[in-house]
Parts: sequence; C-alpha cells; structure tokens
Amino acid sequence: MQEFILKNSFLKAHFLDYGATLHELWVKDKNGNAVNVIMGLPKIDDYLSDPWYRGAIVGRYAGRLQEKVAVSGKRIALENSKGVMLHGASSGWSNKTWDLKVQSTGETPEICFEISCADGSSGFPGNVAAQIRYRLEQNSISLEYRATTDTPTPINLTNHAYFNLGNRTAIDQHQLKINSKEYLELGSDLVPTGKLLSSEGTPFDFQKRKLLKKTRLDDCFVIDTTEEVAAYLYAENTGIGMKTITDQPGVVVFTPPDFDAICFETQKFSDGPNIPKFPNTILHPGETYRQKTRYLFNAGATE
Repeated sequence: MQEFILKNSFLKAHFLDYGATLHELWVKDKNGNAVNVIMGLPKIDDYLSDPWYRGAIVGRYAGRLQEKVAVSGKRIALENSKGVMLHGASSGWSNKTWDLKVQSTGETPEICFEISCADGSSGFPGNVAAQIRYRLEQNSISLEYRATTDTPTPINLTNHAYFNLGNRTAIDQHQLKINSKEYLELGSDLVPTGKLLSSEGTPFDFQKRKLLKKTRLDDCFVIDTTEEVAAYLYAENTGIGMKTITDQPGVVVFTPPDFDAICFETQKFSDGPNIPKFPNTILHPGETYRQKTRYLFNAGATE
C-alpha cells in the first residue's frame, strides 16, 4: 500500500492506492491552524480490515442492489447477502489496489488512479475500466470519475470519505443544510421502494441549516438541482464550513454509529436498474460514465 500527498497554499491531501482512498485532508481553521477534516484510520494497514469503506472510491455500484438486476431486458443474478448487494460486494473497488496514472504538483495539483474490473465480477456483466482524478483548486478538492464498458452494465460511483470539521469534536455540534425536499423511502432491507417522500416538517428536513444534535442518518436525499450547493456542513468551534457541489441527482448522508463523522455519498440512486423512473445507471459500450463532485471549504464561512 502506497501513500501520496498533494498540497497547495490552502489544502494538503493524503491518498492511498488501496481503494484510491482519501486518507487525510488538512484545512485551515478560523485561527489559521491546520485541521484534518477526514475521519480516516491512524495506520494505513488498518484500511485492509475496515468495514466502513473509509475514504474509498466505491464501485462498480455504490449503494444497494437487489440480488437480481435488470440489464438489457435480462435479469442478472448478483453476489448478495440476504438478497442484497452493497457497494459492489467482494469485487467492490474500495478493497482493491488502484494503479497510479498521474501525479502533479503546483497550485492545482492532481492525482489520478485507474482500475480494471473483469466481466463476471460479483455477477456484473462487462469488462469495465474506470478512473478517479482528485484535484486541489485553491480551497476545494474536486473528484472527477470516468468509466467505460464493453457490455451494458450498471455503474454508480461515489467516494466514502467521512468528515468531521470540528477537530474531532462530537458530530452533534455540526450544523447541516441539505438542499432537498424529498428523500427515498426504504424497505426493511434498506433498498428503495421507488417512492419519494417529502422531507418537509420531518426529522429529514434540513432545508434550513440546523444543529445535527442526536439525529443520525443513512438516507438518500433527492438534490434540488436548481441550487448549486447540494449540502453544507459547518463547525462553529473551528469556523470551518464545507459545501458539497455535485452533478449527481442524489446524496446519501450517513452518520456511522461507531465514530463521530458524516459522509456525503454523491451518486445516483440505489437499485436504479430495477426502478425505471429512477435516473439511468446502465452504461453502454461507446458511452463514458462521468461524475464530478467538489468539496469547497471556507474557514469562518456562514451560508
């Protein structure tokens, strides 16, 4: 496992080739002190046994799929646990070593990792080639994804970094805003039913910024695409604010039970191939999957 570092005048980021993982991200707080806002693991070898996908790129399908998916009019059986596949199962890219393609320096440094996934991996059809490009641009880090296939196949990629902007303080004191009026209804297996529920007036209503307190989430919010910012997180003690900006239709907001952090998984929807009204997640030969997400930081920011 190798570690790589990018830095500019505003940020410093550490990456691992295992999972193409964002391991650390150092941001300046309101007093000019550097704070690591990523809740990664203290030793890089710990990622080999991490059950939480910390900082990794998740594919070839982020989220949950039923044990059979509809692709080109066929029902294809997938590796699963109790009828559900999560985050690509055993062939998931979060637990694979990616190849380093590019690493550059300067004020807009970037690093690019690539991976190949064989036809039949965990039941998925098609040989897939994918890449993730991380770039530091002033006080933001952008993630640009690409993927191609030789056979129609489901593709849905995301990053699974966990954030804590308060220098390891309780996540309860973070303020959260999500530009979303609806979220996905989930069945008992946490797979979407296909129904969208209104968040207004519910515990899932974060249209106005508020303290997270004891609210815990593992839910997909439908992003209001008329707004530039999908979600905003702020920690008063450090003054660090973070905007999540993405071209994806949804963001899974997840607060893990075992540590103080919050994850913003920008992506299309779980079980997309089986729910026709959901955004398309089938990639065809000759097409290129593209996704871009950016995390923008501003110490002392108020939205």
